[in-house]
Parts: sequence; structure tokens; C-alpha cells
Amino acid sequence: MATGERDRTIWGMVPYLQERCIDILQPDVGHTGGITQMRKIAALAEAYFVPLAPHNTCSELGLSASLHVAASIPLFLIHEAYLDGQIMPPGVARKSWETDAAGDALLPQGPGLGVEVDESAFEKVNADPGRRFRWPTPTAPDGAVRDY
Repeated sequence: MATGERDRTIWGMVPYLQERCIDILQPDVGHTGGITQMRKIAALAEAYFVPLAPHNTCSELGLSASLHVAASIPLFLIHEAYLDGQIMPPGVARKSWETDAAGDALLPQGPGLGVEVDESAFEKVNADPGRRFRWPTPTAPDGAVRDY
């Protein structure tokens, strides 16, 4: 059983660990408050010997941050993510790493997170009325709650 991708802090993760009701914890660096908070979650999970399988829905920027955390924790299992323009249009953020055919990635290189933002491409995206952000509707046509 794996969970945690929607929880925000260590305090949201504590009950899962104390009750020993999960096998894998899946924090999302963009939802948890960033690198430091995710490292705290990893340390807490380590105390309960629960591996992390980070989850990321936050573009190449968030994924690069998450990969940095994954490379620094002892119980990293696997990483789940959206890649290459599924969240942020291609070319806006240029990551410094690639994935191979097996899905393995190297640690991002370069200053900061290892991502270069093309501000002119970012301005073009912002000017396109078809790319305006809309909050997702987390319900199905029958009113049932759904994810993403």
C-alpha cells in the first residue's frame, strides 16, 4: 500500500507511519513545501523503515528538486513523474538531465536545481489565452470525487 502524494507536511505523514498502515510513502516536493520539508518526511519515514517513492506533478522544476532529494535519502525506492512538456510547455524550462530507455535519470547538473528557464518562452506562454491556468475539477460527471 502506498500513499502520501496529497499530504502536505510531516504531520500529515505521521499517522500512516505510527499506525504502520502503509508500505511506501509518496511525498510530492511541490505539495509538501519543498526540498527541506521533503527531507524531513524522508527522515521520519526512515525512522519507521518505510521507503519513499516520490511523486511529482510540478514540471521539470519540481522534478529536478525532487530528484535532488531522492539522491540524498537512504530509503529511496522509485520516482513517479510527468516528463517533457506535460505540465509546462516544452522549451520553457530546460532540464540538465535525461532519462534512459529504462527510465533511469542522473542527478541534475548546473547551478541551483539544474534547470534553466527561458523567460522569453515563458512570456509567450503567458500571452496565449488558450494556455490560461484553470483549476482542475476533481469530480466525475456523476459527482464522484476523482484525482487530477
